Amino acid sequence: MQTINGTSGKLKWLGWFVASNLFWLVLAALALWLGWRSYTLSVDGEVATGTVVRLLEEDKSSFTTDIYPIVEFQVNGQSYSVQSQNNYRWWNRYTRFPIGKQVEMRYDPANPEKAEINSWIDLWQEPLILGVFTMIAALLTNLFLFSRWPRQPTTG
Repeated sequence: MQTINGTSGKLKWLGWFVASNLFWLVLAALALWLGWRSYTLSVDGEVATGTVVRLLEEDKSSFTTDIYPIVEFQVNGQSYSVQSQNNYRWWNRYTRFPIGKQVEMRYDPANPEKAEINSWIDLWQEPLILGVFTMIAALLTNLFLFSRWPRQPTTG
């Protein structure tokens, strides 16, 4: 068996390097897909006014639970009810999403069930947070792995 600086050690580090970068690549692909979805919705989507009809709560026993607003809107006379993909802190139930409030919805004209509340943060929050996290984590992971990479011993 070789030492940590030998062939076995290098293969172990190479395995960690490949596995971690594949993981970050999958997360980056997910961030790109979410970004593409937000981009196409913001460029090709149309806007309709909807009404907050209900708030879906994660934990009904807690007063400070996160909420998901459910908004009903109409396109060409047909009603659609869409749950926001974003969660909001409990205080938004009173300030931003009281039941009965009118909100703008941006929807895909080809499939109006693909809709989101029409604000910059609602459209871009997921891809931005995931993308920035992935880039920073991948950079730090690679810096760590390169700093610990087994070196060829110098002979003098």
